[in-house]
Amino acid sequence: MLRRLKNGSLKFLNLILVIAVGALVLDVLLGVASRYLWGAQVKWTEELATILLIWVSFLGIAAAFEAKAHLGIDFLVERLSGCAQRRLELLSHLISIVFVCIAFLLGGGILVRQALVNVNILPALQVSDVVMYLPLLLSGLFILVYEAANFLEVLRKPCSADEGEE
Repeated sequence: MLRRLKNGSLKFLNLILVIAVGALVLDVLLGVASRYLWGAQVKWTEELATILLIWVSFLGIAAAFEAKAHLGIDFLVERLSGCAQRRLELLSHLISIVFVCIAFLLGGGILVRQALVNVNILPALQVSDVVMYLPLLLSGLFILVYEAANFLEVLRKPCSADEGEE
């Protein structure tokens, strides 16, 4: 079930990322073109670009977690036995899950709640500033699903002493 949730959420995440990057490109092009064609930039393009960049950045973090594409230092890990590598990998997934729960979900939830309570409106777009904090919470949910699936995948892997020797 978690694997189906992971695959479905990845398709949804990729769709959001494609739309957001496409919108970001069009928005920046409009901002630059308006400066040259009319002598002044369309007012809302800079604000929209900032919001879209925030969305793309945080959702890109989630996509990188799913692809296991984050940087890691494995110099010491490669020297460990297969069982020790597996335990270290499980620990790293647990640490990631705890961090995501605290920073992204709890912290993001607090930011979204404060933005909803304070009702700040972005001046150019005339929308709530919740749109700037929501990607933190949303990407945290995606990362949590991916890290939980990765944790269970490693947990199900048999531990063999020669696994690290390949």
